[in-house]
Amino acid sequence: MKIISPKFHAVLDYILVMLSLISPDLFGLSSSASTLAYLLGIGYFILTICTKFSGGIFKIIDLKIHGFIELVVSIILIILAFTVFKGNIVDEMFYACFGILLFIIFSLTDYKRSLPVIL
Repeated sequence: MKIISPKFHAVLDYILVMLSLISPDLFGLSSSASTLAYLLGIGYFILTICTKFSGGIFKIIDLKIHGFIELVVSIILIILAFTVFKGNIVDEMFYACFGILLFIIFSLTDYKRSLPVIL
């Protein structure tokens, strides 16, 4: 069941960008986990503003490609949580939860309702 519209997905993307950027201070992440969180936030912001949906500014990346990137990133974050960040419970839980959240958003988004782009 795809209950997240592209418009709402855009809102969630910007919330996740903000969460990623404030998470090092909010959760007290380690230095390496903080660096990854900042890079993730910046990358996610660039992806969001370049996507063809209501939240995009430049509208050059198809929403389905955006979704595929989110799927891949969610899997990578979950793997990193239990390999690279294993042993640091805060980092491990942050990246496991962030990855699971991304996967849930990917799974519930209706990517077929993407906006037509008028040039």
